[in-house]
Amino acid sequence: MKIDPFFYENNLKNNLENINIIFLYGSNIGLVDLLYKKTLKLLKIDTNDPFNVSKIDGIEFKDNPTVLHDNINTMGIFSEKRFILLDLMHISINKSLESIILETVKTENNNYLLVIKATNLKINSFIKYFQNINNAVLVPCYEEKINTVFSKLSDLLLKHKINFKVEFVKNLTLKFSANSLTNEMELEKLDIFLTNNKNVTEKMILALISRNDDIDFTKIIENCSNGNSREAITIFENIYENQTTSMTLIRMFFNHFKLIEKVLLRFENDKNLIKIIENIKPPIFFKKKEFVIFQCKVWNLKLINIILARLIELELKCKLNHTIEKTLISQFILSTSVLARNKINS
Repeated sequence: MKIDPFFYENNLKNNLENINIIFLYGSNIGLVDLLYKKTLKLLKIDTNDPFNVSKIDGIEFKDNPTVLHDNINTMGIFSEKRFILLDLMHISINKSLESIILETVKTENNNYLLVIKATNLKINSFIKYFQNINNAVLVPCYEEKINTVFSKLSDLLLKHKINFKVEFVKNLTLKFSANSLTNEMELEKLDIFLTNNKNVTEKMILALISRNDDIDFTKIIENCSNGNSREAITIFENIYENQTTSMTLIRMFFNHFKLIEKVLLRFENDKNLIKIIENIKPPIFFKKKEFVIFQCKVWNLKLINIILARLIELELKCKLNHTIEKTLISQFILSTSVLARNKINS
């Protein structure tokens, strides 16, 4: 059955005994992660328990699809159900993988709870299957709406007994992201600030809530280099303003691929990828490490050299002709994401 994210937690509490599959997916990867963490906490799933919990990442599943079947048919040692966590966030799900998942979950076996998380997927027979069966919860996670942000922000200001004009609050919501996890962090930061400061002014609030352009730029790069062209182009279209946007994004793309190049060059001498990423300078933020590992498996040095050359050419063209820079960058994002998707699917 299909559940709105807003009602997901209560629904899970009330129907847990009848559920074997939880499927979280959508373009709002922050909301997917938030609901995933809430699920683990609510169900008291210890991800470090090898006896009752199996973690399967997308690459492992793609390389060895039978791993899902094997785990579903393995009994938990100290619990009634075995928990299986299938992370498909960083792979493209093709028809073959869809068929394997469907064939596996159709097995008559109630001794497991499968939690799947994935990015945006097309509404097809695969998605509709989970939507129509009684023992599954399907939760589509789309971009956070402005009205939702406005409501959360208004509630927070009310909590601290602060009265700002409605127009100011509406303008403030525009500084938030379409990513729910990013917004949770911003609201938490604001909550702490309001708790520790009195006589707060509009100017102080505006200075505190950072513009989310850099976060959005990062989302463009992540989606593009993971082969998600639609998401990358959509985010770019939504935040594009002027040439400043273009130059910043190009340089962030350049820095991303230079980092992957740096790791791959070291990997030629030291084949321990995890060790390289743990010790590289400047250090990689811990939440980004998994993404960098995946990128090192997608790209090779030859392709990165081609991408870096394209970026240098792209920056020059954008500086010489501002009128078509948006089209030029859109073409780069599309061609690079297609290249990434082909590599992932090969």
